[in-house]
Amino acid sequence: MTADGEPQPQRFLARAVACRPIRPFHSKGRLMQKSGIQILFPYMRPYYRALAIGTVYALVGAGASAFSPTWLGWAVDALNQGAPPRTLAWYAIGLMLLAGTLALFRYLLRMLTGNIAAGVSYRMSQELFHRLLLFDRETRQRYGTGDLLSRSTSDFIYVWRFYSAGFQMFMHSFFLLLIGATLMGRTSPQLALMVVGMLTLSIAVQVRLGGVLEHSFIRVQQEIAKLAAFAQEHLNAARMLTAYVQGDAVARAFRAANEGYVNQNLRFVLQSGAISPLPSLVVRIAATIVVFVGGMLIIGGDLTIGQYVQFIVYLGLLNSGAQQITDAYERLQQGSAAAVRIGEVLERWPKVADPEEAADVTLEGHIRLEDVGVWAEDQARWALRHIALDIPVGTTLGIIGPTGSGKSMLIGLLGRIYDPTEGRITIDGHNLRAIKLATLRSAVVYVPQESLLFSMPLRNNIALGIPYVPDPRIFRAMEQARLSNDLRQLPHGLDSIVGERGATLSGGQRQRTAIARALVRDPKVLLLDDALASVDMRTAAEILGELRQQTAGKRTRIIVTQRIATVVDADQIIVLEHGQIVERGNHASLLAHNGFYAEMYYREVQQAQEELAHGAV
Repeated sequence: MTADGEPQPQRFLARAVACRPIRPFHSKGRLMQKSGIQILFPYMRPYYRALAIGTVYALVGAGASAFSPTWLGWAVDALNQGAPPRTLAWYAIGLMLLAGTLALFRYLLRMLTGNIAAGVSYRMSQELFHRLLLFDRETRQRYGTGDLLSRSTSDFIYVWRFYSAGFQMFMHSFFLLLIGATLMGRTSPQLALMVVGMLTLSIAVQVRLGGVLEHSFIRVQQEIAKLAAFAQEHLNAARMLTAYVQGDAVARAFRAANEGYVNQNLRFVLQSGAISPLPSLVVRIAATIVVFVGGMLIIGGDLTIGQYVQFIVYLGLLNSGAQQITDAYERLQQGSAAAVRIGEVLERWPKVADPEEAADVTLEGHIRLEDVGVWAEDQARWALRHIALDIPVGTTLGIIGPTGSGKSMLIGLLGRIYDPTEGRITIDGHNLRAIKLATLRSAVVYVPQESLLFSMPLRNNIALGIPYVPDPRIFRAMEQARLSNDLRQLPHGLDSIVGERGATLSGGQRQRTAIARALVRDPKVLLLDDALASVDMRTAAEILGELRQQTAGKRTRIIVTQRIATVVDADQIIVLEHGQIVERGNHASLLAHNGFYAEMYYREVQQAQEELAHGAV
């Protein structure tokens, strides 16, 4: 089923269903929170070879960088011993080759980790988008559009930085510190042991406090999500807010929400700022000790001037490496926190999904509901109860009732937007739960009251999800939906861009476009959920007449409406109240029953007469 309220193009739907979900960990039946690394790990599997190559790049580049101070120390000792210029020139060439090797392999490492970051981010974002397409309305409402947009955009920036910056910086700095400490130990074990011990203690403190940074960054991202949700909600309602002169009030509310983000971000910056300087501070303290102790060793003849220079340069190199470790660790923590937020969505599998035994069957459209009920958990009540219906192929069912009676819930069950809590729904004898969703939703097409159009040509909006639809087929669907006469109002006909959410079209045109989108699929079952509410009575009657004439005995039609005139010719009409069928029959029998249906009908007739009289005056 293709729902305008929940667009699911078939090419995306097929890929989304094929995506294997990352199953959450369970312990004693409870969902356990995965860490960011656990969430990212499955996406790294295709890049194990690239990671191994990147490790080699990091090792070679760090080795060249770490060996440079030793080479420089040898050059200083050679200079003190009166080496000829030719020898000093070779030392200079060696330093240049080491610098060139470092630059080359750092570049290769950055390019490699950038490719890994692009691949992981692409695969994660694709699966996230496909998962969102399959989510039921309740799950999407739980997060909110703004929050999901934040997770789909800003969080992926930090996942990208996790690999492209944090990963390559960490690998290079780790090997730099390891090789540098080893070479320092060969020169002076006492000084090396002191410096390495202080750096190890500093890094251990950073790692211990890393969890604090990760949780703090998650709170920052949550505040960003709140801001995004606030902006999205109020921008969509901009015209209403202007009409009710709410600009200043909304600005104050946004300022308050923004202050929440600023405070959380400031807290994260202060915590990060308190942790980040530790390695640099430790290296400076170590440098002070090295100057004193190293000088005493030179005086005692246990250290050459070249080795002393080598140690001083190593301290600067280790300072740089330690600072890179700090920056890398911060990026790794941010990426891990972002992955946790994305993983919350990826681990949530839609309530309505294909079971393993789902079948691909040919459907005709005979629908039966057998004592169906739906329990609304959020309201702690039955939204529908004891619904029993038999809708033969090619017939029309009309559904009316007061607001909140369960009309949209009932029609949503037929396309498996929801699943019933109790009872059974079949189509041509097949349980809906046993039919593949793609098969069901290609045969059962749903048109809601709120028609969602995309900012693309009208042609693409009508043929959404169906490749290579010929123009005659589109024109035929437009004729049935009484949209063809509106083409002359559009500057480029079918190629006219309709604007975001169909902004360039009227309400009636948007609904008729949605109906044409449904009809171009030639469905076996057509569900109209008050889809003619914005269409004038005359045009609505023409559309319904066209549907009856062209598809008599071929297509099952189910119409939810608030206008009796829309369903007077239906084969069967039911009246819902408090989630139950309180009246059923055809138009004549329901009028004779003199219940809710008759009351609505006579009220509608009286209103039409009053409007006619007013027009005559």
